[in-house]
Amino acid sequence: MRSNKPKGFNAARFTRGSEAQMVVGFFVLLYFVLLYLVGGALIWLFYGAYGAMLGLSCITVGLLFSLLLYAIVSLLGRWAGE
Repeated sequence: MRSNKPKGFNAARFTRGSEAQMVVGFFVLLYFVLLYLVGGALIWLFYGAYGAMLGLSCITVGLLFSLLLYAIVSLLGRWAGE
């Protein structure tokens, strides 16, 4: 019976997997810890609840924009054959 597992080390697959993990780790660290917790708390402290809601919504839009740019670049890379 043949196995569907690839034999040996596949550098391209490893690179794609580790790149995705690093990008996810970066966004989790930057956005959720620094911007949402620290930035949201400071905005709440200086400007109150309404300012914090506006600030957090702007942070969320920035996150979505960054993810959209990453998706576009990733799709262009796949289309180009990399």
